[in-house]
Amino acid sequence: MKFMDYFSIFLLFCLFSHISDAQSLDNARIASDDAVLRLEEALSGGNSSSSVQTIRGGARPSWVTDPYSSYSKDRYIAAVGFAPDRTEAEKRAFAALTAFFGQSIRADYEVASVYSEAVTNGFITVSENTNVRDTIITAVSLDSLIGAEIRNVWDDGRGTVNVLALMEKARTISIYTDLLIINNRNIELLTSVSAEEKNTFDGYARFKLASLLAGINTEYAGIVTLAGGSTASLNLTSADALNLETQNIIRNISVGFNVTGDSNNRVRDSFAKVLNAEGLRTQGRNAPYTLDISINMSEARFPNNNFIFCRYTVDANLIERNTDSVILTFSVTEREGHTTYEEAKARSYLRIEKMVAERYPVLFREYLTGLLPWD
Repeated sequence: MKFMDYFSIFLLFCLFSHISDAQSLDNARIASDDAVLRLEEALSGGNSSSSVQTIRGGARPSWVTDPYSSYSKDRYIAAVGFAPDRTEAEKRAFAALTAFFGQSIRADYEVASVYSEAVTNGFITVSENTNVRDTIITAVSLDSLIGAEIRNVWDDGRGTVNVLALMEKARTISIYTDLLIINNRNIELLTSVSAEEKNTFDGYARFKLASLLAGINTEYAGIVTLAGGSTASLNLTSADALNLETQNIIRNISVGFNVTGDSNNRVRDSFAKVLNAEGLRTQGRNAPYTLDISINMSEARFPNNNFIFCRYTVDANLIERNTDSVILTFSVTEREGHTTYEEAKARSYLRIEKMVAERYPVLFREYLTGLLPWD
């Protein structure tokens, strides 16, 4: 086969891949839009069950000891909580209901916080309806489950309030399936970037956020399954796969160096060692990022002091080359002393190497964490 034939096949492959990706995103958008409409209807009360039945005194209702004596197990998931007051009893009833789906169902605070910020800043689209959006944000922490409601209250009149909370299985399946569909679309939007865009800190942030969404989806899928539904047709993206891809992105990011005032590349090598330990490459041409390092040293003497000091300043700015903007700064100014300036200078380099090794990894990791979500 001739070169032009291979080239033509390659162009067709690229074209169809692009069309396929576009169609996939379009299908995800349509499915997500439909899911949002269904979710807004469900959360607005369109499918809500009847009002709370409240009783004070009298004989103990059968649901206090067996919630399924009043509500069919085929149709509902129910749990009872009791406490000296109704507010606490409701909390305990919701907690017992959540426990049905497993004690590990509660998401950690960091994930909930990142998700909330991403929704607020518009990086994750859920709904234009403020009440629905707030409900979804709150539900990410999984302290309480969307669709859960209080159905019965019995105050025994002797200091104990009993509360029954329940979730209708069909409604639960519908709500959490729609949340999965919405998150699926956001994952596709976050990860649909070119190879050039992908292997950047912005690409890292996108895939990291996508992996958090996939982790939330894992919890939601468990709720659907335990409620009697199935997520097999949703083609959920694995959180582990996205986490692995996030690590690969870091390994494919290169950082170049522009250094002035160094001695035998000692400071440069200190920074390179830190970046390499974080998974980044520090070799190669046309790196998308440059670490601009400036070292300034000067002699300093003080009255009535036999030591000679070396005052040093190290400024290291991580620069994004496409925008020529500084994305991370590191700066230290200190001094070291000895009987000679050369010894004081040697001590200064040792001190700089130690500070870079101790402080820069922390600063760099804070920067990566701060990318979620973007301001």
